Amino acid sequence: MFDIIEPMAPQPVGHHPTEGSAPPKWCTCTRCREMPTEAERVCCGKSRERCVSILPDFNVLVLDEAVLALARLYRNDVLVLNEEVDLMKANRHQGYRQFILWQHGWLGTGNHRVIPGCCVWRIRDGYPDPFGQYKEFVPGRLA
Repeated sequence: MFDIIEPMAPQPVGHHPTEGSAPPKWCTCTRCREMPTEAERVCCGKSRERCVSILPDFNVLVLDEAVLALARLYRNDVLVLNEEVDLMKANRHQGYRQFILWQHGWLGTGNHRVIPGCCVWRIRDGYPDPFGQYKEFVPGRLA
């Protein structure tokens, strides 16, 4: 019988390969890490020195806290949403949105694109989930 007074230790879940691990075979830039689904196994396709995840614009548009805060404020105001309580999660999700806007422009509701693994992990490293639990890519209605 289990003890109902003492909570069980959390089991490790999620997908979080360590930084510096060998790049997967599908990666060209050598900065990607393994992704949990086939759909997410996408690289930027550049060389190591020209990887999208290390461009100065990426740092400003996708990772900068002030830019993310302003983008969240605007999005929440336009869509009449409440601010996310978990700031790391809010910044991570806004970083994903910022990347898509920067690379593809406004796609519209239900039109989703996969973010290259190198960029996903730069965002996740900047704004990590304390338990390493990240949502997989959800294809949109148009995929």
